[in-house]
Amino acid sequence: ACKQSMQSGDYAGALRKAIENPISSKDQKVKDLAAKNICEAMAGVSNAAKFIEESDDAECDTLMKYTFKGMDIYRDVNKGKNCSKFLKWHEELVKKCGLGVIMRAMVDKKC
Repeated sequence: ACKQSMQSGDYAGALRKAIENPISSKDQKVKDLAAKNICEAMAGVSNAAKFIEESDDAECDTLMKYTFKGMDIYRDVNKGKNCSKFLKWHEELVKKCGLGVIMRAMVDKKC
C-alpha cells in the first residue's frame, strides 16, 4: 500500500500508513526493505514540519529512528546531498519533542 501511494506521488500518505503500523519482523531483509521504503517516503514529503505537527509522540519516535536510518542509507547517494532532507526532519522532530526523541531512537533497535 505504501509503495502504491508513493508511485502516485502521495509520499505523506505512504509515510503516514507506514508509521501508524510499523514493521515488527525479526527478518533483517524485511526490515531493510521497509526502512528503504519509509526513507524514500520521508525524502519525498514536501513539508516535514507539518507532517510532524500532525504526528503523536510514538510516531515522532518512529520518525526519528528512520531519520537516522535515512542518513545512513543516503550518505553515499549523490555525495550525501539527500541527507539534508533528513537533517530537516531531525531539526523539526527535536523542535517538537525535545532531545528525548534522539535518546529514544538510539536505544530502540527495532528498525
